[in-house]
Amino acid sequence: MKLESVGKSLLGKHFWLPSYAALALGFLLPGDDWSQLSPGVPLLLGGILFFSCLRIPLAAVREAVCDRSRWGRVAWLSALKLIAIPLAAWALVRLVAPEWAAGVLLVVAMPAGLSSIALTDLQRGSAVLALLLVVATSLLCPLTVPGMLAVFAGGAPDLAAVAGRALYILMLLATPFAAAQLVRRLAPALVARHHHRWGRGAITCSVLLVMTAVLVARPAWRGFAPADFWLPLGLVVGATLLTLGAALLAARRLAHDESVAFACAALYMNNGLAVAFAARFFPGQAHMLLPAVAMQVPMIGAVALLGLLPRRGDTLAVDG
Repeated sequence: MKLESVGKSLLGKHFWLPSYAALALGFLLPGDDWSQLSPGVPLLLGGILFFSCLRIPLAAVREAVCDRSRWGRVAWLSALKLIAIPLAAWALVRLVAPEWAAGVLLVVAMPAGLSSIALTDLQRGSAVLALLLVVATSLLCPLTVPGMLAVFAGGAPDLAAVAGRALYILMLLATPFAAAQLVRRLAPALVARHHHRWGRGAITCSVLLVMTAVLVARPAWRGFAPADFWLPLGLVVGATLLTLGAALLAARRLAHDESVAFACAALYMNNGLAVAFAARFFPGQAHMLLPAVAMQVPMIGAVALLGLLPRRGDTLAVDG
């Protein structure tokens, strides 16, 4: 029973412990070629969304989509997440380490991570708003990411490439969501009986994704000395602090559960997608790939710390 309690804790409020352990294993496991694990990245991303959506009734999603006031919030929060924060991070990095600026822009401009739904639920935020932010930012990022990279890093893809990436993201979202709703419809008693387990399933997929993404990306920085990792790590930590500041400012206009959802969406971006994007379109370029991998360190810690933020009424308190 005690072992079960430890397992619940590690896949609950202490999720950051197995996440950091998985990150370390990704760097330390022996072997030079883990490319056979590449298909695991989209599969684990799908697993995160599937388990997260088992906890969200389709009726709640319909109600959220039909709520015009909610979509108004989704619109400006998506613009903040996909455009304002990434460009601010790019501008700051450009001043101190221009060779890393495009890589930081790429990862910060990623859509809300699928894990952010489970993490929002874990931190008692609005899981429905988190889902809408995942959907909205994921559908928009095939346009915003190539556009910003074209202007600020060069190498814009053609329209066919943009359409292909948009379809890939849509399928990645729609397939597990549809599968989860089918299971909810066919086995409602089973879903209800194990309701408390689905969040743990999402966190488990998230932890495995951390390790898999690092293993697959390792060839890009072969030959780096240990000291070479400190600069990109420091840069993404700075980008995370910038994102946290933006989330705290946005919280002034949001209810507490909504501010938690946006903070999780903004801080826990889909860096697995950034790894896949960089590996596909910038193969072997550590300056593009390493920021996406290094982002695991601050984003896991930042989301874990959200649970320590105080409540004040129904809003997230921000002094000053």
